[in-house]
Amino acid sequence: MRRRRMNLAGLFLLPLFIAVGMPLGSSEAAVQEVTFFPASAGIVETVKISSPGAGAGPYPVTLVLPPQADPESLIAAPPARVKIEDIVIKSVTRTDEERIARLRAGLKKLQSERKDLQARLQALDVQLQFWQAQTKAKTKNVAEADQLAAAIGKNSRRILADKNALEADLETADKKIKDLQDQLQQATGKKDKAWEVVVSLSGAAGPDALLRYSYTLSGCGWQPLYRLEAQPSSNRILFSWEAEIWQSAGEDWKQAEIRLATLAPPRTIVPPEWPPWIIKPRTPAAYRPSRASKTALAASEALDNEDVLVQAAPVETLRAGYSLWSLGKKNVAAGSRQRFKIRDEAWPAQFLYLARPSLSAQTFLRAQVQLRAPVDIPSGQASFMLDGAMIGKRTFALAGSEADIYFGVSPFITVASFVAADQTGTTALFQNKQTRQWQWLIEAKNTGRAAARVRIEEPVPQPRDERIKLTYRHKPEPSEKDAVRFVWIVEVPAAQKTSIVTGVDLEAPRDMVLDFGWRN
Repeated sequence: MRRRRMNLAGLFLLPLFIAVGMPLGSSEAAVQEVTFFPASAGIVETVKISSPGAGAGPYPVTLVLPPQADPESLIAAPPARVKIEDIVIKSVTRTDEERIARLRAGLKKLQSERKDLQARLQALDVQLQFWQAQTKAKTKNVAEADQLAAAIGKNSRRILADKNALEADLETADKKIKDLQDQLQQATGKKDKAWEVVVSLSGAAGPDALLRYSYTLSGCGWQPLYRLEAQPSSNRILFSWEAEIWQSAGEDWKQAEIRLATLAPPRTIVPPEWPPWIIKPRTPAAYRPSRASKTALAASEALDNEDVLVQAAPVETLRAGYSLWSLGKKNVAAGSRQRFKIRDEAWPAQFLYLARPSLSAQTFLRAQVQLRAPVDIPSGQASFMLDGAMIGKRTFALAGSEADIYFGVSPFITVASFVAADQTGTTALFQNKQTRQWQWLIEAKNTGRAAARVRIEEPVPQPRDERIKLTYRHKPEPSEKDAVRFVWIVEVPAAQKTSIVTGVDLEAPRDMVLDFGWRN
């Protein structure tokens, strides 16, 4: 049993935390609103109260919360001129609701029918054994043997046919029993207990006074489901967003105001403290390899005696904000999953094919999206389409107004890289220099029926020593470049190809041992 006093002001500080469910066993309680979070729901309920005559002491109001409710999250707000004196919470046996009672009655009936089927199957087995035993019976003549054989065959066929039909009926009954058991588990939340809350009130209440209370409920949640269809010919993406919601409070919520939130309600109310920022000499750690650490030793040697890695600094996670969508008043059945439309719109997009030929000859269709206003689209499963054809499924999320969205590999456009030259050498001895020259031929090929805009990216080598000098040669020059990539944006006509020549000249001290990296 729990006894506690409630902070009434807290209810009005949680405008997003209002989700409603009807307390089990109370006909006066009513669902008002439900705010679904990804793995829970915020519940607000109202129940009608009436106070005794003048001069009477505190009077109780009994509420029953579902077993998945968190009693510690309960917040109650009485009407004007009414005061909460005390709240007592205890666990009680769950009362069957009408729907749960129907499910249990149906399950009991099916289980009884299954037992009848099993009994009939056993009776058929006995009959079949009887006729099979007749094959050993002695007969006086051939005619009598023929009559016995015909009787055995006729009755065996009939019994086997009846047995096969009963076995099919038994299999169907098992499936129905399993389905009802699953529905019952979902509807009751796999628990048979509930929370009984006794609220002691004082003060005169009006004839239509309501006690309003909220709490957190597990066994509920929602997930976003998306569909993105690329239409390059129209420079747009058709975006569809549905919400799949579920609840297992043990009762149906009827005409409740439904809201969806992207994150659970924030619980962190105190800002984190900074850890000490210490700068000091790093002490090399001694390392003694054992037989079981040969692999670790090889990796350590590959680090070329680098210092021991320092533990990463703590990272702050922002948990204070989230988005909310209102779906209006809906009916939400217990134990079932329902879908509701959130958005259905067309996004303007610019399409091109992205190629990184130093890694692969494949090209990927990319859509650059720029929306008029920022959006907050939480992470969820998305189906990606291209002109009506399914490309695949993967996780999708978008926060802001800009995004690069990919729609798979193009079978018609390839961009391959070929080594045209790779030469090393040294300059005059007194200059004490070593050199290396690379040259690549990049070929973009379009076997499709329409011209294609292709973005070709090549990596920029990044020296880690000021004595390493690099010179670049391109034909044509890149459309753009930064510290890590060269970029060419080219138009490749249908059934044609386009070529690019690019190269790097390296110069470094003769005695410097160089690691040329992954593109050696």
